Amino acid sequence: MPAVPNDVQAVFLDRIDRRVKILKTLLDAGLGVYQAAEEQQRKRAIDQVVRLTARPSELPQLTPETLAKACEIVAAHLEPMQKVLPHDVQYRNRLRKSW
Repeated sequence: MPAVPNDVQAVFLDRIDRRVKILKTLLDAGLGVYQAAEEQQRKRAIDQVVRLTARPSELPQLTPETLAKACEIVAAHLEPMQKVLPHDVQYRNRLRKSW
């Protein structure tokens, strides 16, 4: 049985990694999660998902760097999903990226 990390930061990031596996599964199935058009809205939504993933007891112990890393992990899994959305959604989303 593998050793369970004891550090709060490591446990939290491991939980984030397990949770984003569903996003990879959705992408493999050709599905995507719609993101808001505005950059600030997207960042707030991702931050909220990350904070809701943390247990209430560990949230005060998490460093801003750990939360930022978790946000980057989630964003990295959401970004590729945008290319599978219909073109009209991509246009409305105004994400000016070359998919």
